[in-house]
Amino acid sequence: MKIKKFLSFLLALSMMLGMVACGEQVPTDIPNGDFEAEHEIGKWTGWTREDAAFNVRGLVSDEKISGAVMEKSGEYYFAGSIGGNPPMRGTLTSDAFKLGGNGFITFKMGAGKDTEKVYVEFIDASNDTVLAKVANEDCDGLFITDHLITKIVDLSAHKGKTIYIKVTDNDDGTDLSYVNLDAFKVCKDDAEVEAARAEYALQIETYGEKPFVEDETSPYIQNGSFETGDLTGWVTLDGTALTRACIVPTSQYYWTDRSVYGDGEYYLDGNNNGAIAENLLGAIRSSKFTLGGDGFISFMIGSGNGGSYVALCDANTDEELIVMYNEFFSDPALALTLLRVYMDASEYIGRVCYLKVVDANDGSSGGFAFINVDDFRTSLTLEEVAALEVEQLEKAKAETYTSASYNDLVSLVNYYTTYPYYPVPLASLTLTAYAQHQVVDCGTVDVTAFLADAAASFGTEAVTDIAVTKVTFEGTEITEGFDAVDMSVPGYYHVTYAASYEGSVVEASFTVVAKADNTTIANGDFEAGNLAGWTVLADNWGIVEGQASGVISAATYWGENLPYNQEGNFHLDGWNNGIGEPEPWAIQSTNFVLSGSGFISVRMGAAAAAVKVYTADGTEIGYYKQTRFNDANFPTVGEAGGSWADMGTYVMDLSEYLGQELYIVLCDEAIEGGWAHAFFDNVVTYYETAPDYANLFDTVAQSVTGEDVQFAWQLAENLK
Repeated sequence: MKIKKFLSFLLALSMMLGMVACGEQVPTDIPNGDFEAEHEIGKWTGWTREDAAFNVRGLVSDEKISGAVMEKSGEYYFAGSIGGNPPMRGTLTSDAFKLGGNGFITFKMGAGKDTEKVYVEFIDASNDTVLAKVANEDCDGLFITDHLITKIVDLSAHKGKTIYIKVTDNDDGTDLSYVNLDAFKVCKDDAEVEAARAEYALQIETYGEKPFVEDETSPYIQNGSFETGDLTGWVTLDGTALTRACIVPTSQYYWTDRSVYGDGEYYLDGNNNGAIAENLLGAIRSSKFTLGGDGFISFMIGSGNGGSYVALCDANTDEELIVMYNEFFSDPALALTLLRVYMDASEYIGRVCYLKVVDANDGSSGGFAFINVDDFRTSLTLEEVAALEVEQLEKAKAETYTSASYNDLVSLVNYYTTYPYYPVPLASLTLTAYAQHQVVDCGTVDVTAFLADAAASFGTEAVTDIAVTKVTFEGTEITEGFDAVDMSVPGYYHVTYAASYEGSVVEASFTVVAKADNTTIANGDFEAGNLAGWTVLADNWGIVEGQASGVISAATYWGENLPYNQEGNFHLDGWNNGIGEPEPWAIQSTNFVLSGSGFISVRMGAAAAAVKVYTADGTEIGYYKQTRFNDANFPTVGEAGGSWADMGTYVMDLSEYLGQELYIVLCDEAIEGGWAHAFFDNVVTYYETAPDYANLFDTVAQSVTGEDVQFAWQLAENLK
């Protein structure tokens, strides 16, 4: 009796889980087949999931997934990459329904590249017999990827049966190893089936691989600037890194507010704001062409931090004749920015060639494991090259948009001004050397004497007409008497100077820091807006318009507007000095005599920040590290959250060295793990009385709620 009761229980449970409870009428359409029914956290209406995949959070309304246009039906569809990590596996089973209409079922399916592991089954509910099995045979991983492609299932021989649908994802890989779903529908008549067939044909024509025709006698490649909005004129050689999803508008920002400064309306972006995985590899080639003109080629390149490149190849042997990497990659100043470069292929004039774009970086050696390219121009003459050089520089100078967080446009103009491989001397007025920042005692100063370092040229001709045009101090402009400027008031005097040649003028500036006493360092608050008064101790520091970069005015960072805790208008930002995250750096202050209470303070942030203090003879007397870094509870900052690039105030007791001449070194140290950055501000070397650090704090706005958060001051431990 117990066995019979147990079997009866299993039968009842099977009926409940078999989608139709006893006494309920079987629905005649697919329950929530279009996914439009209201859904709650963790629960699908009309569907049952098992295991890790197919989380209900995958019900989305996004117009695109990973760059692919999603032809959704209604508002919602299921996106497998959002409903679970790609390696997750599981099943999704519909409630049972009675097959009616004409016995045909249509639905939409995307991704599921491995057809042996990802598929949809239509099953007889009475005996669990599989009536039909459909996989996404159309997904090639290159042209058709996440697209919701219409599928048609002929179940007309099973009309009247109670069936259910089971979707299986057994793929634990990462290459389109999930499934996108939408619009399961029982067709009422043959007209609906024909409409579905027509929709399928149009989708394959729209998203599938296009016929490729090339004319190798032409001196030019097809679609070199990607202005068709796709990869017309390009052939996939290998891998899945470089696909149609990489072709994006040049108006699209990256990192929230960064422009690539591309040419035309489209360019190829190997990452597309993270939509394309950095670990993917691949290569594409252009149409073949016969190199003509004077044998010069120009294009734009961005990112490609190692392992990615552009090559000129022999079309008959596939030999790589010339290989060019992004030699001028600089994170973050010119990280993804498209930079025009020039290739001298004159020795191959008359040869049939093609251009190859290669992503050979799987990300294991670091970030930016992708490549951006645009505007390939082949068979250029020297006259065309000369005109393009000037055109590109003037275009950069004329740009008006720039990031609020980075001096990217200044860096871009600097790149075109100083590019060392121009095939023709740049026929533009250019400063080739710059006047440097100065630190002086308050008094009368001859600022013209500081122009000795400045130099300019127009093409190959030296330009000697270089003169100071104005001096700005706290909003007041001085326009004459530059040989005797009154700098009796301490502060930052910004000097503008210009080189002139036949009506053309190019300007630059430097800062003179006037100091009234020797108890403070020059520009300790970075309010000069630059590194005036600081000596860079790193050979690889970024230089923009002849000056060390790194000081910015942004009060917040990232799209979440996290606070830096900047004092005043500027701070030293470790993301903006052109040095990669793993590499250390340091800058040294001017000397000062320790006075007052003998206490000093510095604001510093991120995991790699440290401060060292030396006597004037180079003896290290203090070593202090940043201890607030905490990668937790993003994006909340403060005690209830984490600490990333935000700076806290550290007080240092150096009173035993009162009266001695000292200097300070701000350091970004080499550390293990991520966040090897450093940020600094507000170096204070004089306190008349010891600061009450136990009761002092800095106040910032919490980006999540807008509420104030307090960063407590702390006494730094001397690790020396």
